[in-house]
Amino acid sequence: MKKYYDIVNKARGYWIDEGLDKYDFVLLLPGADEALNERIKAAFEAKLCGAAGISILGEAALQLTALYSLYSFSDKVLIGSFDEPYGRKLRNMLDSGVAAEDELIEDVILGAM
Repeated sequence: MKKYYDIVNKARGYWIDEGLDKYDFVLLLPGADEALNERIKAAFEAKLCGAAGISILGEAALQLTALYSLYSFSDKVLIGSFDEPYGRKLRNMLDSGVAAEDELIEDVILGAM
């Protein structure tokens, strides 16, 4: 439990230290699939339409995703993953053919923009 507390505490510090609240949208890319991350990031940037946005990758994205899964602390957060946070089942929709990758990116992941 302490380890998880440390992770979310680091995430909180990162959010504050980096001033992420000043952005209109914060895209978290916690997955390791670089090609998918690039596709989601490109779609995100195309959809910004003059709004201020930032993409966060790697460990910081994983930590912020962990924090956000506990507490939806901002309506600015978009999680660019088919599998994260735990319990998200977008990959099942893709694998079963219910939805295409582009549909999931545009309509589900970036649908709140």
